[in-house]
Amino acid sequence: METVDHISIQICTDPWDQVEVDAFVCPTNSQGTMSHYPAAKLRELAGIDLEVLLRDHTPLAIGAAFVTPAGNMKAGHLIHVPNTEAPGGRVQVEDILRATAAVLVACQVKGFTSVAMPLMGAFDTGIPAEEAARAIHSEFRSWRGEKPLKVLFMAKDADEVEVFEMAIEGTG
Repeated sequence: METVDHISIQICTDPWDQVEVDAFVCPTNSQGTMSHYPAAKLRELAGIDLEVLLRDHTPLAIGAAFVTPAGNMKAGHLIHVPNTEAPGGRVQVEDILRATAAVLVACQVKGFTSVAMPLMGAFDTGIPAEEAARAIHSEFRSWRGEKPLKVLFMAKDADEVEVFEMAIEGTG
């Protein structure tokens, strides 16, 4: 676990629907289409039609966030943040930074004190996982909010645990 100023960061491998946090981050695209991992997994776990909730608010800009209920998940809310324009679109490091900054703004505005963050942008059309994890970590680590924030980096497997560990240790 890493604690800096008002933020604590730890890696979590618990099942996503069992994580008790104020909000779980749902990386998506500007259209709010939840057809690709991890958004597709979160849509399934929530068990509600999240795309309908997003539809009136799209297109969402990269760097914007929209909060919805989390349905059947133990998390209170989902923070939807686009990191690409179109479903399956190419993701850049700057997109990850802007999306992570949007998460922080949403947490501040909504008064959230705990958030779960999956790895985003490091898939078929994305960037290397190490770069994505470094970008996410650096944005959270530099946060200077008024309230303490507990961040759980959600790792789906041993590879993601290692990627997040390297980012936290500064070796990635």
